[in-house]
Amino acid sequence: MTPGRTAEEDRERSRPSLLSGWLRIWLAVVLGVTAFMVANSLYLTLVRIADWADLAPFALGEEQLPTIYQVMLLGHTGVGFALAALTLVFVVAHLPRVWRRLRRNVALSGALAVTLAVLVVASGLFILTEAASRANAWAWWLHVLGAGALIAAYLMHRAAGTVKFSGSFAVRFAASSAGIALVGFLVHGLSGGTNASPASSVLAEPATEPNPRSGGSPPEPARGVQPGPGTGGPPIPALPSVDSDFFPSPASVASGSLLARGFLTASGWGPDVETVRREVEEQGFARSIIGAGACVTCHPDVSAQWAASAHRFSSFNNPFYVASIDELRSSERTNPWIARHLEVAGKEELKAGVVKSRWCASCHDPALLFTGMMDAEIDRGSVEAQAGLTCLACHTVHSVKDLTGNGNYQLAEMESPYLFSKSPPGSALRQLHDWTLKARPAPHRRALLKPFFREAEFCASCHKVSLDEPVNEYRWLRGQNEFDAWHDSGVAGNAARTFYLPGSVRGCRDCHMPPEPASLGDRAADRDGMVRSHRFLAANTALPFVRGDTAMLRLTEKYLRTGKMRVDLFGVRRGEEDAEGVSLGLGSSAELPAGSTATLEVVVRNLGVGHTFPGGTNDSNEAWLEVVVADSTGTRLAESGTIGGDGRVDSLAHFFRIVAVDSLGERISRRNPQDIRAVVYSNLVGPGNARLAHYRLTVPEELVGTDVLVTVRLLWRKFDRDFTEFAHGANPSGFVDRPFPPELPVTEIAADTVRFAVTREGARAETVDARTPPGTGAVGLADSAAPWERFNDYGIALLLEGDTRRASTIFSEVERLAPDRVDGATNLARSALAAGELEAAYDALERAEELDPGNARVAWVWGGALQEDGEYVGAAAAYRRVIEDFPRDRASWRELGRSLYLGGEFEEALEAFDEVLAIDPEDRVAHYHRMLSLRALGREAAATLAQAAYERYAIDESALEITTAFRSRDRGSNNMAQAIRTHELAVRRR
Repeated sequence: MTPGRTAEEDRERSRPSLLSGWLRIWLAVVLGVTAFMVANSLYLTLVRIADWADLAPFALGEEQLPTIYQVMLLGHTGVGFALAALTLVFVVAHLPRVWRRLRRNVALSGALAVTLAVLVVASGLFILTEAASRANAWAWWLHVLGAGALIAAYLMHRAAGTVKFSGSFAVRFAASSAGIALVGFLVHGLSGGTNASPASSVLAEPATEPNPRSGGSPPEPARGVQPGPGTGGPPIPALPSVDSDFFPSPASVASGSLLARGFLTASGWGPDVETVRREVEEQGFARSIIGAGACVTCHPDVSAQWAASAHRFSSFNNPFYVASIDELRSSERTNPWIARHLEVAGKEELKAGVVKSRWCASCHDPALLFTGMMDAEIDRGSVEAQAGLTCLACHTVHSVKDLTGNGNYQLAEMESPYLFSKSPPGSALRQLHDWTLKARPAPHRRALLKPFFREAEFCASCHKVSLDEPVNEYRWLRGQNEFDAWHDSGVAGNAARTFYLPGSVRGCRDCHMPPEPASLGDRAADRDGMVRSHRFLAANTALPFVRGDTAMLRLTEKYLRTGKMRVDLFGVRRGEEDAEGVSLGLGSSAELPAGSTATLEVVVRNLGVGHTFPGGTNDSNEAWLEVVVADSTGTRLAESGTIGGDGRVDSLAHFFRIVAVDSLGERISRRNPQDIRAVVYSNLVGPGNARLAHYRLTVPEELVGTDVLVTVRLLWRKFDRDFTEFAHGANPSGFVDRPFPPELPVTEIAADTVRFAVTREGARAETVDARTPPGTGAVGLADSAAPWERFNDYGIALLLEGDTRRASTIFSEVERLAPDRVDGATNLARSALAAGELEAAYDALERAEELDPGNARVAWVWGGALQEDGEYVGAAAAYRRVIEDFPRDRASWRELGRSLYLGGEFEEALEAFDEVLAIDPEDRVAHYHRMLSLRALGREAAATLAQAAYERYAIDESALEITTAFRSRDRGSNNMAQAIRTHELAVRRR
């Protein structure tokens, strides 16, 4: 008997092996393949550790994927499945021969090894098909830990069996595995960095800094000049270089050359040209997905969402856009900027309008712009013209140059780091590419999902617009600007002067890209099964309507209705000057006097729009109030804001929009911003703000003793009738199945209804503090608002229209209704300050301070009062207190600078104004006060530059004269241009 072993153990070991000759060879092959798999796994583990430790040059870094790594990754997959097949054959052949001699320990360890092998294979298959995404991290860990446990189980099985591993074999096995892994790791390190992609950032310097006045163009002497060394201060934003292929757009490509056709449209992965052309001829646009064919395999939810979005239909697949861009492109009106560019580019044959259209194209037509196709006649049946904003149009942006918008981003035409990325769809090599990507998606995610994509500054590159001389032959003018409207608000947490401070900060994607269930199995889904919606829901109801996309239209309308705006028929004023009483905080019913003049007070509050309402193209958008007075039978007695038989809204309605005119005083009605010279009026509701509409009426005596129902609705139509008719007439081929201009949908965003009992003249109604019982408004948001909030909204609206006397009365009521809140006292101080009543302002501020000492929003008003009182040191201290809580509050930095300037602290004032310009480089007030501060310091050269900047962004007061003639012939616009807008309701007799 062998020492240390029992007789039974000796007998077991003396028995011959049950493995046949071929099965022993088979087992040797299995063990040899296993050695490679162990080496391969060790290599992959070492790379992971290097990544974790950021160990150069072995770490993969942000976007690197060396060829050896991909070969080893594919080898892991291929050899792993081969090993599974070899092992299966061995187990099937081995098990019948050992079944009768099977012992408990051997059986258990063998069964465990087989179970773990199945688990490892299953988890590997899952990763191969579903990807090793963050949501599937559990599968990766299951695969890794299962593989380690499998090795341990097999060793246990061999230890319990008859024939055991010899020590020399174990050493050779371990050494060969470790050696292969180490050699692979060293080769990997030597090849690291070969597949790096360009770096990226939200505000990176462009690859080539453009000369703001390149080529000797003839601007005004100092405009756009960058400060030289020693002048101090931020640079003045400059126009794009006339040398650029994309001038006057500031967009660029990192390589400095045009993009290859097919790059942004994912050529080879979408419909062929014939299919696209046929769809355009039959429908006016291409329905086939362009540019997402390579993405949809892994991102079906995101692709489907995007396919219905306004981003998808931003180019010549948008019939409204086509009408406007074609008008611009047909223009031959040139200017020295365009002439110089054409000379430098050697393209004198191009129309000036074609060049100008590039200004639009960087945000609407990137597939045309960056390939140079925008310079030729647009073939609307081409893939590029029907592409819109494709996946890569956004996801290959690697920097945003500054905060001036207009498409000031830079694209990087990066090569995919994955092997076989150019293989055709459906091929075996393409399958290998997909397996590699799913197994190691991190480089793909890092390359195409930059961290700054989550920031609002990324959206600002296109959702902040200005016009300048190359486009309008006039001067710098602000266009639509959702970014600054959001950034300078309580929604962004950057405005202490906000009337309402939301509970949390929200950015663009919080509203427009909320999480949505990934019902199609999108690989980008998080652990909760959600993806960021790529529908980019907003307010465009026109595009889904003309496409017949009912689902997208309903989602858009639901989005508009859900907590965005509130309409509150808040009160009734009797007589011209409240001589006969006033009823405020109306409930669902109230009294209305007959025979005398009464004014209905309608409050419209921005509850949930993170920028102004409306936003976007407000020269063609149409939002308005419809007011209907009806008797108990439903017969209409008076109305305002209804749509006439010609499809146009009553011109005397209360609109929320911008009316602008051209140099001849004609209204801008064709989406032709290049012709804007002056704004007749702008009536928008900022975040957390409220606006008033007054409706004056006289109720006939014959209605005494009856009830009338007054309904107020806030309505929305994406385009007004004038623009819709223009678009249809200018671009009939874009509306193939519509011989007449479409009747665009009208969406009710919010509403309110109050039933009035008509009383004798002279009867006085009782003031109602809240809606009891709840009103019958279509949305009813006013019903759920606290009484103090309704009064506060009304006071805010009064204050914003300059009625400080009434506003003060209302804010006193807010103080009474909400004595534990600072809103009433703070807003009362605002009203007093606006009225020039400093003592009253100080009294109210003291009360607010007692309620919440050190409140930064109260400190903002303190700053204004102290500055008005000449207490500049105290004012500066107040603004510094605001900045502690609101470090990006541009208004506080601006007023801090003014207080310092007025107090003689010029150097510190400059620092404050520089902070403003870091937030908004186009802030004319900051440039103006920088000029004053620099002059006070005797720094004339820098002051001259600051003056140039101020003059660049200053308002052209003389242009306002153009609006006079327009207002004289347009009663509705003339009324809306007043500080207080009162509309007449002519009540008809029954």
